[in-house]
Amino acid sequence: MERELSDQSFFLVIHCSSIKSFILTELLISTAIYYGIKFMSHNEWMSIIGCLVGTEAYKRMLIFYKNTLQRTI
Repeated sequence: MERELSDQSFFLVIHCSSIKSFILTELLISTAIYYGIKFMSHNEWMSIIGCLVGTEAYKRMLIFYKNTLQRTI
């Protein structure tokens, strides 16, 4: 049994704003939080956990403020 190949192509569109948002939040903010905690505590595990939790808190804070501003306008 041979499988028929369709002539369809799929394209994944990634907006530039999504890429900028990812770079800003995941790379820059998490790195800054990581080194900030590491500088203060000199503990590697605490820095890693703080980096993960801090980045998620930052993203949720942005969503909260965006929703709050939309309600007031």
